Amino acid sequence: MFEQTFKNFKINFNAVNERSTFSSGDLVTGHISFELTKETKIASISMELKGRAHVHWSTQGSGGRKRRRGRRHFSATLDFFNFRSAILHEHRVCGEATKFRPGTHLNFPSTFHGVHGETVYNIKVCISRPWHLSKDFVTELNFVNHIDTNQPELQAPLSGSNQMTLCCLWCASPPITMTVSVEKKAFVPGETVRIICEFSNRSSRTVTPKVRLVQKQIYYTHNKVNKNMIVKSLASMTGQPIGDHTSEVHTEMMITIPSSAPHTISNCSILVVEYLVEVSLCVCAAFDLTVLFPIILCDTPVHTHPPLYSGDRITGQITLDLSGDCKIDAICVKLKGKAEVKWTENYGKTAVTYHNKEKYFSIKQFVIPEGQGNNIGKGCHVYPFTFQIPAQELPSSFKGSCGKIRYSLEANLSRPMRLDCKAKEQFTLLHRGNSDPSLMTPQHSVIDKKMRLFTSGTVGMDANIAHTGFRQGEGIKVVASIHNKSSRDIKPKYCLYEKISYFAKGKRRVQTKDILKEVGDAIPPSAGQTVTRTITIPPTTCASILNCNIIKAEYRLRVYLDVKYASDPEIKFPIIILPALQGPVEEDQPPAYPAYGYEGFANSDMLGGTSFLQNPTALVPSAPPPTYSTYGLYPSLTGYDEK
Repeated sequence: MFEQTFKNFKINFNAVNERSTFSSGDLVTGHISFELTKETKIASISMELKGRAHVHWSTQGSGGRKRRRGRRHFSATLDFFNFRSAILHEHRVCGEATKFRPGTHLNFPSTFHGVHGETVYNIKVCISRPWHLSKDFVTELNFVNHIDTNQPELQAPLSGSNQMTLCCLWCASPPITMTVSVEKKAFVPGETVRIICEFSNRSSRTVTPKVRLVQKQIYYTHNKVNKNMIVKSLASMTGQPIGDHTSEVHTEMMITIPSSAPHTISNCSILVVEYLVEVSLCVCAAFDLTVLFPIILCDTPVHTHPPLYSGDRITGQITLDLSGDCKIDAICVKLKGKAEVKWTENYGKTAVTYHNKEKYFSIKQFVIPEGQGNNIGKGCHVYPFTFQIPAQELPSSFKGSCGKIRYSLEANLSRPMRLDCKAKEQFTLLHRGNSDPSLMTPQHSVIDKKMRLFTSGTVGMDANIAHTGFRQGEGIKVVASIHNKSSRDIKPKYCLYEKISYFAKGKRRVQTKDILKEVGDAIPPSAGQTVTRTITIPPTTCASILNCNIIKAEYRLRVYLDVKYASDPEIKFPIIILPALQGPVEEDQPPAYPAYGYEGFANSDMLGGTSFLQNPTALVPSAPPPTYSTYGLYPSLTGYDEK
C-alpha cells in the first residue's frame, strides 16, 4: 500500500517575502520530503507548476424547476502556464528541477476563490513506482499580481458630487446635495478608507448618510456573450442623521476594508473582481442620492508622498503640448499660502456673516516674462520653475466646516484678445513639531468627589500620562489609581476629542467632536485598583494647529468615572498631536512630491493641451527647522465675546 510505504510527504517552498506570496517573475525554489517504511523502488518523481482560471455557473431554463433538461450550464477555462520537470529519474537527480520562473514576461491575476469560479496556482508532485499506480501530491501557491502603485492615477484623490430634489414641478423641494472625496484610489486589505463628505439638506425631510464597500464578481464565457455577476457588501457604516433645512454639513466617515478581501482582478478575460465605495444619502419615501468611487485592492501600500515643510524647495516644470501655432503673452506661476474663516449666525430675522483672512505669503514667478511672448510653434514645450517656501512659522494645512488653511500653486496663461486661463492645485504643508522640550512634560491630576442623592460615599482618581505631545498613530498610556468608596460599581472611561475654534470680527465659533471613546472594566464598591490603558491616536487625525491667529485645532483627553445616577468625576488633559514621523530620505535621491501639476488650464481653448509635469521634487534646506512652540491653548481675546 502506498500510504504504508510513504509517510509525512511534504512539499516545501522557500518564501520570497514575509507574506509567503509569489508573483510573476519570482523564482520558486523548494524541496519535497517524505519517509519510507521499507526499501522502495521509485521509477520517477516529477513536478508540475500550473496556473489556471475556471468559471462555471448554471441558469434555470424555460422547462421549469422539475425538468432538469431545462437548466443551462456555462463554463470557461483559461490556462496561464504549465511547467513540467523531472526531479528524479531512475534514481538519478535531474539537475535543479525544483526551480521555475513562472510568467517572467507576463502578468497573471491574483489567487481567487469565488462563488462561480477561481484562479488557482499549484505545484503537483507525481511519484511513479513499477507495477503501482502513480500518486499525486498537490499544494497551492498564494499568487499575487503586483500593481505599480507609483502610477499618478492611483495616488490621486477621487471626488464626486450629486444632487436631487423631492417631488417635481411646482411641488419640488429645495435641493439635497452631496460632495464626497477619498484621498486615493488604491488600498490594501485591512486599510481604512477615509471619506470626506460635505452635505446640504435644504428639504423638509431628514436624510441619513451611509457608506458601503461593495465587491463585484463578474464571470464570463470565452466569447463574452454570457456573464454572471455576484454583488456582495463587505462592510458598511451609517452616519449621524442630517436634519431638514440644514446646510454646509462637513463630516468624515471611515470604513475598514476586511483583511481577508481578495485583490482586484482586471487582467483575466473570464473572471473580474472589482470594488466600489458607495456613499449615499438615504431619504424616507424617496430614492437614495448616491456617489460611487471605483477603488483598487492591491498588495503594495500606496504611501502618500512625504509632506512639505517651511523652507523646502519645490522644483517642477510646465509642459505645453500644442497642435498648432499659438500667440502667448506671458505665463506665470504663483506660490500662495493663506488661512480663511467664514460662518453665518442668525439673530432673529437678521443673518450676520463673519469672515476673516490671514495671508502668509504670495510669490510670483514668470516662466515667460510679460512683453517677451511670441508665437510658439506646434509641438511640446517645457518650461521649468523653482520655488522656496518661506522659512517662517507656518501652520499645517487644514480644512474644517468654517475655515481652511491652504497652500497652493497657481498658473496663469495670458494671450492677446482673450481671457486669461488659470489652473490651481493644492499641496499639503506640515509644521515641524519636535523641538520644544515642554512637549515632553508629564501631566498629573487628582480628583475626589462625594456622592449624593442615590449614591453614597466618595470616589477618587489619581491619573497621569507620560507627556503632552504625541504623534499621529502613537499610543497615550494612561495610568489611573481609582478608589471606589461608594455604594455602586464604577467604570473608567476615556474620550479623546477635538476642539476647533474660528475667530473673526471679535467673535469665536467653537466646534467639538469626539475622536474615539473607550470603556474599562467595572470596579466594585469599596475597592481600589490601578488601571493602565493605552489610547491610540488614529493616524488620520489632524495635527494640532496652535500657530494660526484665526483657526485653532486643539485636543483633550478626558478621563472620567461613570457612576450611575450621579455626575461623573473627570480629569481633562490637554494633548498636542504632532505629525507622524516620516521615513528617512536618501541624500542622493530627492523624494518625489505630489503632483503639483495641472491637468489643463480651466476653460482653455488652446489648440493642444497644457499641463504641469507631475514630477516636482523638494530639497530640504540647510537652515534648521523652526521649533514648535507650545502656544497658549487660546489666543488673547481682548474684546472678544466670552461665548
